[in-house]
Amino acid sequence: MGNQFLSVLLFTCAAAQGLRASEGTPVSDTHYDLLSNYCLNCHDEVEMKGDVNLDHYTVDWTRKENRDLWEKALHMLQEGHMPPEDEDQPSDEKRAILTSWLDEYLLDNTPLGGTIPRRLSAEEYRSTIRDLFDLPDYELPLGFPKDSEYHGFNNVGEGLVLSPPLMEAYAKVAEEIANTVYPPTQIAPPSNTRTAGPEEMVLSFSAAKVKDDALLLVSRGQEIFRSCSWPSRMEIMASGVYRITVSAAKHKPVSDEPLLLEIRARELSASDRSRAEIFRLLKVMEVPSTTPNTVTFEADLYEGQTLLFRWANAEMDHGYTEFAKHMREWWSQDSRWLAAWQHAVFPNGDFSEKRVSVLRGLNGWNIITKALANPDLDMSNATMDNELTVELLKIADSNSGMFNLADVLCHYYFTNGPALEFHHASIEGPLKIVDGPREMLAKKLQRQFTGNRKPDQSDESFTREILTRFLPRAFRRPVDKQTIETYLSIAKQHWSEGNSFDDGMHLLIRNILISPRFLYRSLDPAEMDDYDLASRLSYFLAQAPPDAQLIKLAHAGRLSDPEVLRGEALRLLPDHPSDALIQSFTSQWLDTKLLPEIMPDPVFEFSDEEIATAKSEVEHFFAAMLRDNLPMTDFIDPDFTYTSLKFAKENYHYEDKGSSGGGAGYEEGDSEIGRLPMPRGGRFGGLLGQSAIMMATANGVDTQPVLRGVWVSENILGKPPGEPPENVPALTPDIRGAKTPREMLAAHTADNACSSCHSSIDPLGLMLENFDPVGNWRELWPKVNTPIDSTCVLPDGTPIDDITDFKAWLVDNIDLFSQCLAEKLMTYATGRVPNYSERKEIQGIVSQNRKNGNGFKDLFLALVTSETFRTK
Repeated sequence: MGNQFLSVLLFTCAAAQGLRASEGTPVSDTHYDLLSNYCLNCHDEVEMKGDVNLDHYTVDWTRKENRDLWEKALHMLQEGHMPPEDEDQPSDEKRAILTSWLDEYLLDNTPLGGTIPRRLSAEEYRSTIRDLFDLPDYELPLGFPKDSEYHGFNNVGEGLVLSPPLMEAYAKVAEEIANTVYPPTQIAPPSNTRTAGPEEMVLSFSAAKVKDDALLLVSRGQEIFRSCSWPSRMEIMASGVYRITVSAAKHKPVSDEPLLLEIRARELSASDRSRAEIFRLLKVMEVPSTTPNTVTFEADLYEGQTLLFRWANAEMDHGYTEFAKHMREWWSQDSRWLAAWQHAVFPNGDFSEKRVSVLRGLNGWNIITKALANPDLDMSNATMDNELTVELLKIADSNSGMFNLADVLCHYYFTNGPALEFHHASIEGPLKIVDGPREMLAKKLQRQFTGNRKPDQSDESFTREILTRFLPRAFRRPVDKQTIETYLSIAKQHWSEGNSFDDGMHLLIRNILISPRFLYRSLDPAEMDDYDLASRLSYFLAQAPPDAQLIKLAHAGRLSDPEVLRGEALRLLPDHPSDALIQSFTSQWLDTKLLPEIMPDPVFEFSDEEIATAKSEVEHFFAAMLRDNLPMTDFIDPDFTYTSLKFAKENYHYEDKGSSGGGAGYEEGDSEIGRLPMPRGGRFGGLLGQSAIMMATANGVDTQPVLRGVWVSENILGKPPGEPPENVPALTPDIRGAKTPREMLAAHTADNACSSCHSSIDPLGLMLENFDPVGNWRELWPKVNTPIDSTCVLPDGTPIDDITDFKAWLVDNIDLFSQCLAEKLMTYATGRVPNYSERKEIQGIVSQNRKNGNGFKDLFLALVTSETFRTK
């Protein structure tokens, strides 16, 4: 009896489980038969290849894992990846029956939205602090945790986890900001005297030299590391009034005019490449003779400062135009002097060798003096119209060598004069404590934080007013009275323990800045309201919290009106290359964020300046596309580019119709980025012809066709390849006889496990092989010197000879790119990867936009007003 009861119980449980398993929408006989004929041989509950089981009589479409499974099946059917080529294939009609069925049910059952609670990214967090406390230059501390990248972006909700190290970093930043607004009280140090002689002064490049008992200054250049000096150990520890004494003299003067020594207050935290003019001038000291002259004066010096010395009326200058003018006059008057410089820079007497980078400082001066002492110095080229002289003057007036020549000339003045002798400086104090920049900033921030206090107003009443005004700004939405009273109670408790009003404000700031309501966009599980929409729009377009106008519209409930939303998007739309959206989005979408980490092989002669220009090209180009509402096809094959004339000539073989052509010399302004015309249909132009893209998809030394193919597939075509199968090596052991990248990849992908993906990836990468690791065009594969074969066949059967064919094909199929870019923008904007229904909405927007002229700004605005964007 007991066994019978147990059997009945087990049967009843199994039946119940079976009933639960069968819950959902039935799969029709027609669709099940098609699945059985073409899918279930590999994907039933027995085989389950790839861990995929499609053998179901019903589907519970409400479960996300089921939708994901069938969406993957739909994708494989649409792309023709399944069934495999060696299996029976359904007719087009049968394939359409399956895809239509899946499309219908996925659309009906995939709700829009789904962004999880989304904290501020590091960039958004920094911008929010800047805005909230009016600290426009605030930077997060070194070591602040970086955001994880998810689906190509660092602001997607699923990647924005809140780890213990990040929470600790938030607490430290909160403390830092509270200290900035309410700095701790500092005890004034006792007055003392500190002295610096020549040996205690900083020697930077050829800016100064210690000779005998003096420090010599010889240049009036503005960059302090090339012309100035400052004490190496004389930092002001407390802001106050100080008594300053300085002693200086002339050195080998050439006139009776007094030398003018500028004495400035330099922040030690400032870069050594700063210009002298940005530092506060304390005094201009006249130096009338070769006998040391001493002056004493009183001046305010602030915490973290020291003294900076610059000879203001020196004969020599490190400025481009001034230095070139000086040398032109000198060379025109002294041909032997000219010949010595020609020999130093062009040792062979022609352009076969040019020494500029190695010609620096004392080393260069020794070459000059040796040439001057040589009785057989070649004087045949020492005329002002000689081509060597012309090139010398170009170098002297450019950033490609002027500083090297000027640093050499410094040693002439150290040797022959005139120079200014610095003998010593002393600082006594503080004689009196004064407010420095830190204290002045704190008082300003306190006034902004608290507002004006009414006469005889209590601390509690005043703080309630502060919180009523500040909390909605910090939390980017209205707050209720209970929230205000909760924060007020924190301050009241602190005061009751004997702390001051300011201490209470310090504690409140710290608590507000670590609140989840500050750190997260929205924690409310309810549908998106106008305040959520204001934050989404503002952080998308400006990477900053919503401004007063957005909050006003949200408060009135008007922002959710698509027309109002479109108008605000137009108002906030970025239009400059330096705008936050353009910088952040392009660097992540196109991977130009990798450029600072790439070191091009010296063989390419690609400088840091050119890397910066390459990245800036992308940003200028994207800004123009958006600002001017240019057609989407211009992303691929435009009739213009944004770059500098110099960069275009050296890297894009650009011919300037308005000049005599390229060459080593460039006119003033040739390094500035601007719009240049470029014929359509060429190798360069558009995203796929830009140096930054080719650099980001290489490693600085070699090109990597697979990496480039994956990049194009994911970021241009919107078809990211799947993960490689397990246990598949990076390269097969047997690639004997393979010499070119094409042959190596062919050997590697002969395995069926590799070919399924690589057959679509590799052609895209090989097509770009004519671009070297920095984006220059080449005809031969390096090392083997074999002509590059960039031909390929696209998955749709289109034959491609090179990049120009692919660009033409992509222009004809521009919706592929438009859909890709639109999905990337939506991911970046909403913090989630668009789901099936959202991608279908985007597809409709892309199609309609093409019919309406295909402008990028139009597409951008349509995405902002879409239901996908307006759904949480």
